[in-house]
Formats: sequence, structure tokens, C-alpha cells
Amino acid sequence: MIKLFISDLDGTLLGMNHSIKDEDIQAIKTLKSNETDFAVASGRMDHDIEQVLSKMQVDGHRISQNGAFVYGMDNQRIHSKFFDAEHAKQVMEFVKDEPMVKTVSTEDKIFTSEHNEWVDLISAQLFQDVIIEPKLIEQFGNTLTPAKITLHGKEEDVVLAYNRVSKKFDEEFDSFISHESCVDIMPKMINKGNGIKALLGIVGLEPNEVACVGDSFNDLPMFAVTPHSYAMSTAHPDVQKKAEYVVDHVYEAVEDLKNKGLL
Repeated sequence: MIKLFISDLDGTLLGMNHSIKDEDIQAIKTLKSNETDFAVASGRMDHDIEQVLSKMQVDGHRISQNGAFVYGMDNQRIHSKFFDAEHAKQVMEFVKDEPMVKTVSTEDKIFTSEHNEWVDLISAQLFQDVIIEPKLIEQFGNTLTPAKITLHGKEEDVVLAYNRVSKKFDEEFDSFISHESCVDIMPKMINKGNGIKALLGIVGLEPNEVACVGDSFNDLPMFAVTPHSYAMSTAHPDVQKKAEYVVDHVYEAVEDLKNKGLL
């Protein structure tokens, strides 16, 4: 039986302008009646996940920034991981000429070094404003501890940047295309899959008691944890291939589990 249902946010549970389908909210609320817990696993900040859970009026575990931070339903911090300051500086030096906006996430804030129209677009999709810090890199290891570095831009630039970053730092850091407009660069072994494993160790569940749904390449480590994985039909074909099933909506994944007698 499924005891934990995990959903990605952007492109999965969360639409444009922070919209959530009523059918998805109702499906998630029915999980509790089946003694199934809910969790969100996202590349977003923990603050964003809290806002989404509050909007839906549901409780849930929180796996944020691709697994860098894991919080239980009781707000207990289960896991956290940051960049070494020198490693973060190394990444920023390498990507400085990429034609993209570079943001740096700490546990609870997002920074960039200068303002432009892209920063406004990014802020509009978040639940908080991006902070402008002209001396951003100088603050690494002092007033600012990086957890995630993100490159934001056009889809063609995202693919090129991902290829360059992964080729350069494959042995040192992990990188993901978390959205068609974003490349996330993380400390090694930080991903949604390992974040979920950390959570399972605390709540005492096995992988076959978990189901998950997502739509991006950063969801692939999550898919690998459990045989009950669902990809959105809007996902890249290579993402869909790694999931066991494909659905149009989150609520359809919940319905499928019910029809299989797993809820």
C-alpha cells in the first residue's frame, strides 16, 4: 500500500501564477483518509513549499532545493547541505560569461548581483523577491552560504549551459535542467531521490510504499526511488521514459493508485 505520495511543484502541481487545480487539491486531501501522507519535492525554496501547502490547506513533508533541505511534517529538519564557499566561487567564475541570469539560493533567500528584466520575471514566479547584492560572490562563506546556483534564460541557452556545466563539473557537482528556463547546480549527491531517502529513513517507509509525480529532469532521481512513478504528459519525452506511468494531471495519479488498490 502507498503510505506517502510525493509531488513536484512547477509544471506538475503548480501552474502559472501559482495556480493549483481544484481537482488536484481535493485528490491530495483524500490521501489522509487513506492514511497516506503527502510531501512536496521541488527545486523551489522551502518557503515556497510552505506557501503552497498553506494555500491547499494540507499538511506535508517538504523536500526543497532539489533535496538540499528536507523537513518533516512537524517542521523537524531532517537534512541540509550547502556548497563549500570556494566551490561555489569556482562555479560562479565558470558561468560568468553565460548569457543568463545567475541566482544564488541560501536556505531561505535568493540573490543575484544586478537587476534586469529577467530578475523581475523570476521574482514574479516566486513567493519572494530576488535580492540584489552587487558584491554577491564576496559574501560567500561570510554573510551568505550558498545551497544552489541557478542559471535562468532562454531554452536554447539552458541546454547549452547545462552541457557545458555538466561536462566541466560532472565529478564535483550535480546539475539538472529543472525547468525549460533553468539549470540548477548543486553540491554532489544532492537530488530529490536522496532527499526522499533521507525522509523515508525518518518516517520508516520502504520505497514500494511511496508514489511520486513530476515533469522535469530534476525529477529523475525521484522516479528512481520507487516503482510507483508518474510523469506529466507535458514532460520531455526523455523524462516520460524514466517514469512507470504518464498522466495529464496529479489527481489522475492518485486515481490510478486507487484503481490499483494501492490506496
